[in-house]
Amino acid sequence: MLVVHPMMEMSFFRNLDQRMFILSGKHPRTPFYQMFARMAKWIWILQGIATSIDPNAQIFSVHRGSKFSDVYMEPVQENKEGVIVSEGEQSNFKVEFMVMPGFRIGSTFVKSRVYLSETKQPAGT
Repeated sequence: MLVVHPMMEMSFFRNLDQRMFILSGKHPRTPFYQMFARMAKWIWILQGIATSIDPNAQIFSVHRGSKFSDVYMEPVQENKEGVIVSEGEQSNFKVEFMVMPGFRIGSTFVKSRVYLSETKQPAGT
């Protein structure tokens, strides 16, 4: 219940019926809930696999408003001009929503998947 804020649920469904159904101990059969539950299960499985490979493996998340870094993140969508790449330079993109968290296993990173928006640069920069 902490993952989806009531205002977000209200904007998706126009009511809080899903929340009340879950709070009563039941599981909705809606496509949204089933996809969400499947995604949560696979994240949990991925974390289990990662820690079985390396007990010090870490899961990391990317917060809304973070600058895009192609070292740690992979965009879900493509830019109109092509693939979004920051190449360690000043990125013109910021994170709007994380779809999948990232993992660090030893020195290897599994990139987080994110939706991005382009930030507008002030004139003259």
